[in-house]
Amino acid sequence: MDVVLPIGAGLCVGFLIGLTGMGGGALMTPFLLIVMKLNPVLAVGTDLVFAAVTKIVSGIQHRREKNVSLRAVLWMASGSVPASFLGAQFILTQADNQRLIEEVLPRLLGGILIVVSLILFARVFRWLGPREFVEVKWPAPWTLMIIGAIGGLLVGMTSIGGGTVIMALLLIFFSIPLNFMVGMDVAHGALLAVLSASNYVIAGKVDVELVTLLLIGSLPGTWLGAIIVKRVDMRLVRGLLALLILGAGINLMIA
Repeated sequence: MDVVLPIGAGLCVGFLIGLTGMGGGALMTPFLLIVMKLNPVLAVGTDLVFAAVTKIVSGIQHRREKNVSLRAVLWMASGSVPASFLGAQFILTQADNQRLIEEVLPRLLGGILIVVSLILFARVFRWLGPREFVEVKWPAPWTLMIIGAIGGLLVGMTSIGGGTVIMALLLIFFSIPLNFMVGMDVAHGALLAVLSASNYVIAGKVDVELVTLLLIGSLPGTWLGAIIVKRVDMRLVRGLLALLILGAGINLMIA
């Protein structure tokens, strides 16, 4: 196996996770499917283990930077944890359904990515969501539970949603300072990915050698991203991320 490619991919995706809270599934899963040619179920399991470890490291750094609201994370987890378990169990029970795994699941992934990229573009150009920040106002607990459940179900089924979909929903409907939003999303994503990944680890649906190489690159990348999150033009970063996600989604839809 070529070690440079997965280490480089891990570095880039880890940096984006630390910087934006997004990209763990939206970028890594297409890479595993399209470039590394993994079976879709194996790709989801491998990505979840990668995301779990990467987001734990990133979450610790965000906590040190005082970017994390544990209360908000726990409210989101109350919706996402049971939903992710149900999503993962459904996919694992359908592992022998060749049409679902080889045709439906990749296109479902592609469709989700395209929708997410369009949402991000809408936020970059300020077509959706609050146009300017007025005051810090956290979502109500029930809102966090619903957002968590949506992201959790998608994570359990596809490994996408823990960062990208949840962050997109928070960006559209709320005006939380971006560093708090990223920190909350990463910390919640770490918890969600660990629980979702455990289902795939138990079922033996993880490429251990590959995920090790990915983590060698991602851990320094995510640490750096978490440190500089307050110092970059996030509108530009979101735009570039949206382009990458759109390209990955289109590729999965037509592959």
